Amino acid sequence: MEKSIVNEVVSALEAVKSYGQPGFWILLVSILILLVLVIAAVVYQRIVIKRFQTASKATQENFETVAADLRKRALEVKKQDEGLRQRELEVKERKQQQQVLKRSQRALKGSVSHTITLGLAGKRVPNSEKK
Repeated sequence: MEKSIVNEVVSALEAVKSYGQPGFWILLVSILILLVLVIAAVVYQRIVIKRFQTASKATQENFETVAADLRKRALEVKKQDEGLRQRELEVKERKQQQQVLKRSQRALKGSVSHTITLGLAGKRVPNSEKK
C-alpha cells in the first residue's frame, strides 16, 4: 500500500515536472505547506494531550489529598464515637451503682428499722413486766 502511494506521488511529481519549472515549484511548495500544517496539527494535539494529562494528574493528586483528609476525619470521628460510647457506659454503670446503693440503703434502713422495732418491742415487754 505504501509503495502505491509513493508511486502515485512520484508520478504526480513527474507529471507536474513535465509542465515546466513553475508548476513543479508550486506543487512542491503546496506539499511543503501541507506537510508543515500536518506537523503543526500533530504538535498541537500532543501539547493539548500533555496539558490534559497534567491537569488530570493535578486533579488526581487533589482527589488523593481530599481522600486522605476524609480518612483522617473519619478516624477522628471514630475516636470521638468511641469516647462517647465509653462515657455512656460509664454513665450507665454509675446509674446502676446508684440504684444498687439506693436499694442497699433502703434494705439497710428497713433492717435497722426492723431491728430497732424488735429491740424496742423486746425492751418494752420486759419493762412492762417489771412494772
